Amino acid sequence: MERITAFIPALLLILVILIIWFVIRKILESLSDKINNSELYKEDLLNILEEIRDELKELNKNNSVK
Repeated sequence: MERITAFIPALLLILVILIIWFVIRKILESLSDKINNSELYKEDLLNILEEIRDELKELNKNNSVK
């Protein structure tokens, strides 16, 4: 029985370290997802702005021809 109680602090320490590792891992995954989503949003916004620019150029050409 004494041998088992001698291992309890070490097991609790390992358990705490594992819990902290999982929490830090989840936080980092969440940050990574947010960064990736913001990059995708930036690319989408750039594409939309380019389309608007092209349409405005066409409208400007059409108005100048008339």
